[in-house]
Amino acid sequence: MTNRHFLMLALASAALASGVAGDALAQSVDFSKADTIGNDFVAWIRGNLATVVFTVAFVLTGFLAAFNRISWLWVLLVVVGAFLVFGAPAFVASLRSAFS
Repeated sequence: MTNRHFLMLALASAALASGVAGDALAQSVDFSKADTIGNDFVAWIRGNLATVVFTVAFVLTGFLAAFNRISWLWVLLVVVGAFLVFGAPAFVASLRSAFS
């Protein structure tokens, strides 16, 4: 198949798909159960798991940087990562209040 035939086939497929998908996209879908599961998963990750992971990361990067095995930039990146993970709810709340 030449490039021109492939392009024509792709355009025809896209036109057909957009015409058929219009009705499906107009439906309302209840995402409350998926939203609840997602929030529970994020709360579980940010709970004990994140605390243990970041505690081990702080200790390992701190010791390795103290003995000049890695750069202190790695320690800074672990601290910034922990700041973002544990501070995410506050960031989201402030952005929601700023844009609503």
